[in-house]
Amino acid sequence: MLEVKTGFGRTMTRLPVVFGVSRQTLYNWIKGEIPKDAHQAKLIELAAAAHVFSAAHFTPTASTLDRTVAHGKSFLALLAEGADGADTANRLMNVVARSRDARARLGAALAGHPKTRPTVSDMGAPTFDEDAL
Repeated sequence: MLEVKTGFGRTMTRLPVVFGVSRQTLYNWIKGEIPKDAHQAKLIELAAAAHVFSAAHFTPTASTLDRTVAHGKSFLALLAEGADGADTANRLMNVVARSRDARARLGAALAGHPKTRPTVSDMGAPTFDEDAL
């Protein structure tokens, strides 16, 4: 549990959804209470994910944990279904990295363009020649 706490940091409060338990139950586990057998396999996967995050110096945020990772599901939803923790953590980090890179490329492409704000006269103006069809 300490490895999970280290790897997930402030997002620990989001983890009970993986187990279907309360936050208090999660904190009881941190204090030494032994989880039920049904929860131990998921706890092992969370620890594997936490290890991957720690090794990559990646601190997940609440929004990154909600990002779609695979099959239209978030990191937390996949782990709740029993997905491999290390693999899912690596997938999440790849999604975040691709998004960061795409924002950087877009920012570089738009760097020389002036920022214009629409005016009242722009409202309702056609954006293409409707008569060209």
